[in-house]
Amino acid sequence: MLEISPRNQHSSIDELAQRLGPVDEAQIRLLLRVSPAQRIQTMLDMQAVILNSWQSRLRRSHPELTDLELCHLIFDRLRQNG
Repeated sequence: MLEISPRNQHSSIDELAQRLGPVDEAQIRLLLRVSPAQRIQTMLDMQAVILNSWQSRLRRSHPELTDLELCHLIFDRLRQNG
């Protein structure tokens, strides 16, 4: 199992913060008005849209792959990109 040292953890957090950009306080205020169940459902809906778009793009790029091979490719990409 990979252990993250406090130094590496801070580095990862800093990198993530840089990738995400500045905090959108208006968006946070809007999200706080929504119930936790609605936030989770929205997150799951967005995840489905992203995964479906990845699948469609990869299917066009690799029409020779079986559904199982395509699924493995998607999971490989998820492991690489988090």
